[in-house]
Amino acid sequence: MSVEFPTPTKTIAIIGGGFSGCALATHLLRDATTPLRIVLIERKPPFGGGVAYGTKSPDHLLNVPASKMGFTPDAPDDFVRWLRESRDVEGVPETFDEEGFLPRRLYGAYIASRLNEAEAEAADGVELVRREGEVVDMEEAVQGGARLVFADGSELLADEVVLALGNLPGAYPIPRPLPIYRTSRYVHVPWRADALGGIGPEDEVLLVGQGLTATDLIVELDRRGHRGTIHALSRNGVRPQVHHPAEVYPNFLDPQSPPQTVRELLRRVRREVRAAAQRGIDWRGVLDSLRPHSQAIWQAWPLEERSRFMRYVRPFWEAHRHRIAPQLAEVLARMEAEGRLKFHAGRLQTLDVDASGVDAVFRRRGSIQHVALRVAKVINCTGPRTDYSKFQHPLFIHLLARGLIDHDPLALGINARPTGEVLRYRGDEVGWLFTLGAPLKGVLWETGAVREIREQARALARRLLASEANATAGGEV
Repeated sequence: MSVEFPTPTKTIAIIGGGFSGCALATHLLRDATTPLRIVLIERKPPFGGGVAYGTKSPDHLLNVPASKMGFTPDAPDDFVRWLRESRDVEGVPETFDEEGFLPRRLYGAYIASRLNEAEAEAADGVELVRREGEVVDMEEAVQGGARLVFADGSELLADEVVLALGNLPGAYPIPRPLPIYRTSRYVHVPWRADALGGIGPEDEVLLVGQGLTATDLIVELDRRGHRGTIHALSRNGVRPQVHHPAEVYPNFLDPQSPPQTVRELLRRVRREVRAAAQRGIDWRGVLDSLRPHSQAIWQAWPLEERSRFMRYVRPFWEAHRHRIAPQLAEVLARMEAEGRLKFHAGRLQTLDVDASGVDAVFRRRGSIQHVALRVAKVINCTGPRTDYSKFQHPLFIHLLARGLIDHDPLALGINARPTGEVLRYRGDEVGWLFTLGAPLKGVLWETGAVREIREQARALARRLLASEANATAGGEV
């Protein structure tokens, strides 16, 4: 077993090399003025891509205009600036619409580029270590901080650790052990490079889910020349809305007195949508005007209201908030018109596999009618699970067993302060363990998009560096 001991220089370990981890590392590199060792850990490089931006398909597009995808809160147009300066990067177009929706793979290249620049320009003694590997255990070190154990048996001592985990794979579509789950006719992680492998041109396919991930797979199958029928099933039959240009709508909420109930929020939004329509303003402008207030609204609600939102509103909110690019909507509409794409609303009942395919049965929403499908492959597109206590990864099993993490009351993520300090099981802050992005969903709700994560990354970097400065000053007194 090899043990990697830190130098006297403070060491911050960041677990996750996607957007969250790279954004935090970049801010630390840019802002640190005293010696610092940043260890950025990624199970499957390259660094910067992650699940969202590691795709190679040119048809997997951002669902936010390029002009708003800058790396830092102060420069939302920085991605556009990088595109103009990076004509030599593979895939960067000669011309592009700043308000258009560009391939996600370009954004992954942009993240990696800004990380490289920050590393090259870092102050003396500020070091970035890119570590390929999978952390499977973590425990508090006697001298403070933590000891990280990797799958290969190596270890790392760190003063502070940040869980920059991104989204977890989804739950199983039928929550009980089924033989199909152990065969190649079922894909549990739709972001795998071979997720569409083995699908013949005429094969029928079942996608369990109708959201952004399902959209990615549908357009990718179309790009590959697939001609068979694609069935997309979700319980509510709610599909993502389409991005259209919308006039900026003025703020209609008082941040000092946000809506206290879900009913009140919906009533006010519907009233504003009607008022906006009378002025020729699209509903998208109204919904977008809520973005700066969504976290405050969520935090102001008691647990009962948050639970009510999750039960009755969540699918419709996410379909209207997380919209798809017009180009993708055109592909879906064409395929649906050609009969190659069928959307269903209902609950999956059975999945029976044999040597030649899968028999799937679902019950239509609001009906007792059962519908049978014969497909070649089933792909789970239900969206990420959020309950870390049920995700059977060694790292989470050990963290939970040691009481170092706990899920929030609705099991939407890791229980933490809104500022990212992780809380022990039924206890106070761990002190050396932090998180940002998707794991904070139960605390902040709106936390998984670039706009929120870039703000969290900057703020967390400043807190981590401030704690180091305070510790140094305390040691000198």
